[in-house]
Amino acid sequence: MELVQPIRDLDTLERCYEIAREHDKKRPKGAVSWELILLVGFNTSLRVSDFTRFKVSDLKGKDYARIRAKKTGKEARILINPSARRDINRLLSGRKGDEFVFQSRQKDSATHKFRPITRQRCYQIINDIARKAGIEDRIGCHTLRKTFGFHYYKMTGDVVSLQRILCHSYQRETLVYIGVVEENIDESLMKFNMLVPKKRAG
Repeated sequence: MELVQPIRDLDTLERCYEIAREHDKKRPKGAVSWELILLVGFNTSLRVSDFTRFKVSDLKGKDYARIRAKKTGKEARILINPSARRDINRLLSGRKGDEFVFQSRQKDSATHKFRPITRQRCYQIINDIARKAGIEDRIGCHTLRKTFGFHYYKMTGDVVSLQRILCHSYQRETLVYIGVVEENIDESLMKFNMLVPKKRAG
């Protein structure tokens, strides 16, 4: 089975943001911001199942995103870079602190309060954006986290810190996860041409 891929190309990444912004201009009041999903997903390294549990007060005006990971139970504290922080604050402006950042229109039957969107709904949104951006690679919820990891590694070359950020046990696990090993193999095969027959004269 083909693995979910990160978005490697920066122009394609910007195109995804443009598509999300265009959607948000027309979205009904109270509907989830697609741009906000990309901002949080691409800049916190958190899984979708974790960041969809954020309340507005967890992110608005905060330098760090703090949450206990659903999968591992470990508490994560992730610095939000200044550019992302500025845009997140802009998109959360005027919203109540006790609302879910990514709030659905469905209410919990027990509490009668609005629930966060589901992982499945987030998957649908991410795939919709990717399809409109012309991305042919397999895309899923982990694409957001893998995209963070891929570009963090490309910008810093620091696999040790990235391993810790993603809570992986081994550096190779991290490199495979973000698609760097696969990318390096592809690049080496593109250069490999010794088995191609030489053209014969005449």
